[in-house]
Amino acid sequence: MKFILLKTVGMMSPISLGSLYGSYHSALIYPPLELEYIGASLLDDGHEVEIIDFNLEKKPIETLKNSLLSSDAVGISVYSNNIKYVSNVAKMIKELNPEIPIIIGGPHCIFFQDRSLLDVPHADICVIGEGEQVIIDIVRYFQGKKNLSDIHGIYYRDKDKIKSGKPLKVIENLDSLCFPARHLVDKYDYGKTNNRYVYTPKFTTMHTSRGCPFKCRFCARYGNVVKNWGFRQRSVDNIVKEIQEIDRKFGSVMITDDNFLSDNKRAHKIMDKIIESRTNIELMIEGTRIDTADKKLYLKMKKANVKFIVFGIESGNQDVLDFYNKRITLDQIRKAVHLSNKMGFITMGSFILAGPIETKEHVKKTIKFACSLPLDGAIFYPFAYQMGSPLWYEAVENKIISKGEYMVPALSSRGLGNFTEEESDEYAVKAFKRFYLRPSFLISQIYRSFLRKDFKLIKYAYDLITSSRK
Repeated sequence: MKFILLKTVGMMSPISLGSLYGSYHSALIYPPLELEYIGASLLDDGHEVEIIDFNLEKKPIETLKNSLLSSDAVGISVYSNNIKYVSNVAKMIKELNPEIPIIIGGPHCIFFQDRSLLDVPHADICVIGEGEQVIIDIVRYFQGKKNLSDIHGIYYRDKDKIKSGKPLKVIENLDSLCFPARHLVDKYDYGKTNNRYVYTPKFTTMHTSRGCPFKCRFCARYGNVVKNWGFRQRSVDNIVKEIQEIDRKFGSVMITDDNFLSDNKRAHKIMDKIIESRTNIELMIEGTRIDTADKKLYLKMKKANVKFIVFGIESGNQDVLDFYNKRITLDQIRKAVHLSNKMGFITMGSFILAGPIETKEHVKKTIKFACSLPLDGAIFYPFAYQMGSPLWYEAVENKIISKGEYMVPALSSRGLGNFTEEESDEYAVKAFKRFYLRPSFLISQIYRSFLRKDFKLIKYAYDLITSSRK
């Protein structure tokens, strides 16, 4: 069989200028790791696979139409933000080939499960969890060897009814999975924005774990909606083996775990093994908790060629951090960022503005705090109640939010916060400009670029300043 796997997540709009380099930006310049994993499973089972990235195709619809002529099934990643676009694409596919099965999966399917087939009425099967093993069971169904009702972790269409298969099974042994089939996206050039590389080419991503052991109240964790979705980690040897494989072809890799450094002992072992392997690839860590800052570990990270770290800081107010159940302090934040700066890491901090209990003073303190830290970049998000987060569930229980709303701003008009949506967006834009347009920030970037002998940050800052003026 031949499968087409579609990445369409970039077909959404960023919340505001303040989130320019947030999840929307990542969706555009990151390769589709989950589809690469599913592609690897299909290839290992003897099938043909093509991945089409709608964000990077010059004529995506034309490319899809041509591929459909020789394909047997289509898989589409679905996010709640782009559900209408996916629905339109699925409709177009069925108009071209009414018999071809369409399988959907991704975050929207995990959070909305049986409803997903109503949201994408031309889809036939919805995968509600990890797809690497489920997709092979679905193939067996296509081959007449298995019934849909016997497949774990799916909903499916049976004439006019939507039915469920067996209960979802979580993959406990992540080492059992094939490494992602990265060659399926060789035709695309990831890691670029505005025709400039943000990371060292050639760029890719990887997971070393799934899930998160922490329970921040604003976070839409899969574990909040999927039973037994625990924090699972790959073995050190398995991780390093993949890094060695990546090193032969790529210049940089972003580790996109929710919390890569949550297990300090494991992190030390990984860095030791990477140092022993003498790889040259640049490592970047997207999910880093503040309270994992440890000088011995950071020295090893520097030796292992770690270049970039993203910290989830969220606020410059201790009462807000406590409200979010972050379990970190302002002093810990200062220590981690200063230590990272001393090591020469490029550092990015993410901040949430205008949360449920915040006043104007809280927002001002967060912006001031962000500017006081030696960060190389900052992301500012207006707060939103995300479907699946503890705060979202609390609002649903109090009948302030309905179960069908997946991303709800903390609007004062609805009793969810103290600001209007316009005010929250204005604060995000203000924070963005205040952080990046400081003379001290620009001078520090020039100085650090000379120290690192890497001038990408200056170009990065220039792009941001140009965007803000537009």
